[in-house]
Amino acid sequence: MAEMRNQPLFDAPIPGQGMLHELGARPWQNPPQYTTLEETVDFYISKMSTDEVANQVLDVLEMGIPVTDLAHVIQLANVMEGVHTVDVGVLVTPILIEFIMLIGDSANVKYRTGLDEEDANISDATIQKAIRKFREEEEQSENVEPEAEQVAEQPEDTGAMNNLAGLMSRRN
Repeated sequence: MAEMRNQPLFDAPIPGQGMLHELGARPWQNPPQYTTLEETVDFYISKMSTDEVANQVLDVLEMGIPVTDLAHVIQLANVMEGVHTVDVGVLVTPILIEFIMLIGDSANVKYRTGLDEEDANISDATIQKAIRKFREEEEQSENVEPEAEQVAEQPEDTGAMNNLAGLMSRRN
């Protein structure tokens, strides 16, 4: 164990890596799309009421993933996409949990709530099953040929690049 502490970490981020993007370039650095709990609940209900999303939720529930974990992942992903703020996400999570359980009940799918202590532990077999299903879906999507994307060539401006002094230098 002591030998591992002395080994250098080559996969760690370099210092200052998080400051490479311009301010406002990330979705969470901009104002959220929905600011109130009511707007956010309407967004989730309309989004999750579609057949496509409901089928995806049912697939996840059938894999044995607890409802609470699924709700937390959904709201955290939308926080990162700039749909709503963290505090609205915390407030909407119980509503998401109830709605996901409603989807499971309406399809007669047996699910784990994640609210009990015995539901909190996911077995290794369940995790392996989820990984296998994810890999199969990835392979199926790779077999479909993507459409050719046309990328517009941008002229190189070597003069502007030469003015930058280093990794943390500011642009004028």
